[in-house]
Amino acid sequence: MFEQLVGKLPVGIAVVDAQFQVIYLNDFFLDRLPHEWRNTYKKTPVTDIFTEQGKFLKRRLKSVFVLRHPSFSYWEQRPHIFPFKSSRPITGEETQMYQNMEILPIKDKESGNTYACIFLQDVTAQASYFRAQQKLSHALKQEHEAQRKLIKKLDSAQSHLIQAEKMASTGQLAAGIAHEINNPIGFVNANLDTLSQYASHLVAICDGVETHLFDMEGELKEQIKALYNSNRYALLKDDIHELLVESQDGLTRVRDIVENLKQFSLDNKEGMQVIELKGLLEQLIKLISTQYGKPQYKLQCDAERLQITGDPSMIKQALMNIVLNAAQAIEEKGFVKITLLEQEDTVTVKVLDSGKGIPPQLHKRIFEPFFTTKPEGQGQGLGLSVAYTAIEKHKGKITVSSKQDKGTVIDICLPKSQPDLIDET
Repeated sequence: MFEQLVGKLPVGIAVVDAQFQVIYLNDFFLDRLPHEWRNTYKKTPVTDIFTEQGKFLKRRLKSVFVLRHPSFSYWEQRPHIFPFKSSRPITGEETQMYQNMEILPIKDKESGNTYACIFLQDVTAQASYFRAQQKLSHALKQEHEAQRKLIKKLDSAQSHLIQAEKMASTGQLAAGIAHEINNPIGFVNANLDTLSQYASHLVAICDGVETHLFDMEGELKEQIKALYNSNRYALLKDDIHELLVESQDGLTRVRDIVENLKQFSLDNKEGMQVIELKGLLEQLIKLISTQYGKPQYKLQCDAERLQITGDPSMIKQALMNIVLNAAQAIEEKGFVKITLLEQEDTVTVKVLDSGKGIPPQLHKRIFEPFFTTKPEGQGQGLGLSVAYTAIEKHKGKITVSSKQDKGTVIDICLPKSQPDLIDET
């Protein structure tokens, strides 16, 4: 009767032995197993049944067996541990199951064997409710944002000059900081390489000692075995390499971010230059996606290289402001698509985003200096104004089409050559 009750509980219960072989599954697990495993799961390693999750499960189970302490995993950290579906009670719609998992060490009093019991709870409804509450809270915060302070408008030409000087200083500062960061990254990376070699040598030494335990006798042998067990050598040996690899991957990512920042921020060229738009936008997307990772970015250009003549710093700043605005407009999932179109004498840069759009009554004001729709402290209202001035000085045109809650399209049309462009301030 007890086994029947456990079998029908609305939670997953699985028992595995020290070799990770499945001893028992209740109906919650059985009903969701692939058909080929339903009659052959016993004495099969759980890592073979769920191969994609095998590495994660093996680490958690090994930790439970070695440390003799429970292990917990909540849906906020790892939403979908097992590839199970969950159906909504009202609509019947199936979706990926959000799960809480707890693994407990249990001991059979008769045989003295130790097992791990996996408890799996379907928390899809709670997770959906929690996420809906988060969205609602964010929306309410937006709606009840305090009234923005009125800012006295300054002369448009003066505002652009101040902004241009600030951007130049900020670019030089960012490039200098990026250069300084490269130094500690270099020696930390070198130290990690050395540490990795040291760890390999230490593991080799410990393995050698462990191998010669069979030749030892008496108290020394027991002391060494106790030392290995008390320091959980097997667990340390498995984890140390993976920790070093993850740290090196993280350093590589930081190094790439810093390099992109240096290349984009530091521009000593003055006056008219040939600008390769495709490469510039690829670099720009890498830089912006580091801070704004929610949107999916796509760059479409049929030509291998697409060049125009212009002032690099002004074009960079204009495109930076426009793409950054597009990324900031997306609060959850969405996309930013940049399309480069080449005509006979002009190039069009089309920036499309699936963000919240611009209300119709504000369309005429978006290029005004100091006008912003962002909360106070999150924008100065100069981004699109600076972009508009830069495009205008290059004899180009910039147009905006937007629908509220649908997205925004910004078209920038630039001449390929600028024979008579003069430096206006």
